[in-house]
Amino acid sequence: MPFVSPKILCRRHGLTPKKSLGQNFLLHPDQARRLVAALELGEHETVVEIGPGLGALTLFLAQAARRVVALEVDSRLIAILQDEILTDLPQVEIISQDALSFNFLALSRIEGRPLPVIGNLPYQITSPLLFKLLSEKAAVRVMVLMMQQEVGQRLLAQPGGKDYGILSVLLQYHFRLEKLFSLGPGNFYPAPKVDSVVLRFRPLFREPPGVDEELLREVVKAAFATRRKTLKNSLSAQSSRLGHSPAHILDTLSALNIDPNRRPETLSVLDFVRLAQALGERPSPTPKNAPAEPAD
Repeated sequence: MPFVSPKILCRRHGLTPKKSLGQNFLLHPDQARRLVAALELGEHETVVEIGPGLGALTLFLAQAARRVVALEVDSRLIAILQDEILTDLPQVEIISQDALSFNFLALSRIEGRPLPVIGNLPYQITSPLLFKLLSEKAAVRVMVLMMQQEVGQRLLAQPGGKDYGILSVLLQYHFRLEKLFSLGPGNFYPAPKVDSVVLRFRPLFREPPGVDEELLREVVKAAFATRRKTLKNSLSAQSSRLGHSPAHILDTLSALNIDPNRRPETLSVLDFVRLAQALGERPSPTPKNAPAEPAD
């Protein structure tokens, strides 16, 4: 089926896009082609689409990949996709499931390869979904994701600014991020109040791993838990989470020549990696008044 404007489809079916689901449908086929081309799909691949909406991307994905697994939660859209838009595309499988609960790792194991992932992410789930995809990075070959401009700025942010935070550090450690292009509100129906940006994520795998990734995540989250505080205060307040005493954490910072009075947003990704490595390699000393371990 050729591309049909979402305005026409909504009018034809009496459909009102749901703001609660972040439904802003892509209007122009040329922009849809740009997003799909950025995945660099192989004809034997299975691609996961997060939120197919009214099929703007799905149609072009089906032309380029062997199989499309489309995750959609709105039963109204599923009915339109199945009954009208995708009737001649048996390679598209629509799954009525939230991407936050979908098992990307299981599908990757079934396919025997990591997956390309694409989607126009609703603002409400962008951060939790990115954390989920971080945890299932092994299932991902490449991701092309569209999101609100301000979120994209946070992901790409460099140290020192207000946009730099937990997701900036963790995503930049785990992925090579590229800003591909921006899209103004006029590219969507209904038009959102903000611009959107398209980013490409390519996983980075380090052999051997440079750091305990779980510990790195905990260190970054602890540092930014109280963003306006210094590292000394924020990490000391979260010391139990890190499994070290406040004194030991301060000693580790000093050993790394990281001023404990700095704020977390001034540390680079490498600084956080160095700190997590050091905390992983240097066990906390046993307190002097701690009971002795029983002899074997």
